[in-house]
Amino acid sequence: MVEDILTRLSYQPGALTKKEKIIAQYVIENGEEVVHMSITELSDLLNVGEGTIVRFCQKLGFEGFHSFKIFLAKSLPNNKNEAESFSSEDLLLQIKTNHINTIVQTYELLSSSKEVLSKCAEIISQCKKLYTVGVGASGATALDAYYKFMRIGIDTFFSQDTHLVAMALATSTSNDVLLAFSQSGSTSVIVDLSKMAKDNNTKIVAVTGHKRSPLAEVADYVLLTPIREAPFESGAIRSKISQLHVLEALFEMTKRNIKERANHYIQQTARAVERWIY
Repeated sequence: MVEDILTRLSYQPGALTKKEKIIAQYVIENGEEVVHMSITELSDLLNVGEGTIVRFCQKLGFEGFHSFKIFLAKSLPNNKNEAESFSSEDLLLQIKTNHINTIVQTYELLSSSKEVLSKCAEIISQCKKLYTVGVGASGATALDAYYKFMRIGIDTFFSQDTHLVAMALATSTSNDVLLAFSQSGSTSVIVDLSKMAKDNNTKIVAVTGHKRSPLAEVADYVLLTPIREAPFESGAIRSKISQLHVLEALFEMTKRNIKERANHYIQQTARAVERWIY
């Protein structure tokens, strides 16, 4: 990994500044940590601006920090996949253990932020309209959120077409809530949509794995997941389990807040599809 980074550094077109050399040295010595960090976390840790990190990455020939992390992840020692040495029984046990640990860790994070979770449920219970957004794997969670809240009578909007989402958010108000899912907290389109909603004083609830991230900074409330993904782990099932666990807790609290209304709409939506269930 060090040789690959040093090789790329030796071919960069201009001399590194003093702060860029600090970034380079930290990356060389702590590559495995960097691939799991957000640009904001690295900025805070090294006391350098995010713009400096982006320029450092561009000097090395990358578009930005994310593409740099992909290169860095490829440069890490390519040890044989640990799962290949497991028997089928051991592999199943390892998967089960990972999933259980994910739920336990997510529970512990939620337990330490009960007031935030309760406030998020409260504002969703009282909102005029709820927007759920996410792309990629997080988009699937946003779709599940749409399905859940719609079924209990919350006026909810979801679309996989980000242009439609942008147009819908252009008319959002202070009575609305945007529920944004992004494991990295640095997905530019989700951050931009959140800023658009913020301009309309719409309340932002972010579900993310990074407390120090662009999405967390724009959000009014942050619900954290404990899983950190490397670039090639995007959409990992552990992240999905953690997101869904947070969503389920948020949904159940909201449902409890509007119990009679929720039960009424659950019965109505169930009757709407019962003719197709044998």
